[in-house]
Amino acid sequence: MTETDATRRPLQMPETFLPYLEKHRIYKLFKDMVRDLVIHLPKDHLKHMKIFVGRHLHSTTDVDRVIFLVSPELKIDINRLVREMLKDLGIIVISRRCVMDRYEKHDNYVPGCISPELMSEVTKTLTLKDPVPQSGWLMFDHPCTVREAQCLQQDGVLPTVTLLLTPPPPVAPPTVDPWTPARSFFQQDFEGLKFVYKSTLKEVYIEQDDDHEKCAMKCFNAIRACASGAQGPGQGVHASGAPGVYRVLLIGPRGSGRRTQAMAAAKQFDLVYLEFGMLFSEAKMKNDDIGKKLRSIGCSVQMRADIVRRRIAMKDCIDHGWILTGYPASGVDFELLDMMPTPPNRVIFLNVDWNTCKSRATARGVDWCTGQEQPLGTGPRVLPRPADAEQLDAELDTFFTESLAELRAAAGITAVEVDGNEQIDQVQVRIQAAIMASPSFNIEYCSQLRNVCGD
Repeated sequence: MTETDATRRPLQMPETFLPYLEKHRIYKLFKDMVRDLVIHLPKDHLKHMKIFVGRHLHSTTDVDRVIFLVSPELKIDINRLVREMLKDLGIIVISRRCVMDRYEKHDNYVPGCISPELMSEVTKTLTLKDPVPQSGWLMFDHPCTVREAQCLQQDGVLPTVTLLLTPPPPVAPPTVDPWTPARSFFQQDFEGLKFVYKSTLKEVYIEQDDDHEKCAMKCFNAIRACASGAQGPGQGVHASGAPGVYRVLLIGPRGSGRRTQAMAAAKQFDLVYLEFGMLFSEAKMKNDDIGKKLRSIGCSVQMRADIVRRRIAMKDCIDHGWILTGYPASGVDFELLDMMPTPPNRVIFLNVDWNTCKSRATARGVDWCTGQEQPLGTGPRVLPRPADAEQLDAELDTFFTESLAELRAAAGITAVEVDGNEQIDQVQVRIQAAIMASPSFNIEYCSQLRNVCGD
């Protein structure tokens, strides 16, 4: 009998198992459990694993995370209202005063200077301190500015519901004042925060003669309605947690800056950056079935999909997630990608006009020594692309006249549109916000929307 060394066989996850394991976060659970075992080295490993699974089950329960936005027109004692809410919810209150107390004790605190990034870091620390993750939290005077709210979103401090406490709408709307009134440090930017938290916003109408118990009951019912997705048609969306692994599809024409933005997002979220041109070149050089077919009979729609399928099924993409550019190029490509075991859960369109794309693409050349793209004029080795003008025009014409409409139709209403004509940093912030945005539910039909929903 021939003995074999099983440790030398490459271990691969069967594709048919991936959707189920990722849907219930089982793959990540086992990774975390093995790491915990190696760190603690318990004597009774079975008991330790049982405790770990029980703790994981308790910690993954979707607890209430609430942010209160109170209209300046509403005259109400918010502190008393919060105390009434605590009787029913039993969650932890995180106030701005509480955040500031810890902010002023931070090592990087500079007197007289308020850093939204540092405020967000302190707030995140408070939300992760036991027993806050198990019981949930409520913020009623924090954050106060749009920048603070964006920093909280980037750090993963996301509410399950944002309650907008406002009087009933008047019969005739008042005249809009174009000037923003002066605010103190503890006053919230009401309109700006409404826009930032629009994905989890739930309006609660408070009458002037409502007492605090009645206001608390209205807020409590709104939170429970959002948690069950029972808001009703046209009354907002219910957000559940973002997916554990981001699989991002960044679609844009050549010259839109898609590769620059994708690499920056991959670095921010620790994703695997995938560019279809590089994947195609690597596949063509390999001595396997796909490589032999590419060299002998050329490329086909199904073969392009097979190249992507094989790459996103590798361990690094399963563990960390990925961001893909250059594919799909048509509606058929998108449908094949969407039917793979690990399809994208974020679809972002980078909108840049034809002239801007051409000017950006023609401003870049090739370093004849390294083969890398470089801006023209940065050195004597950087030369224009040979015979590239006609090919560029053909690519842009095909994308704007055919591919873009097909891809938008295939992606559906849940794809996110980002204006790519702005500065690189501003575009990157919008892309990061689109990646981190909570998945949306169609409240009218009680079903998850495609592509941007969590698994």
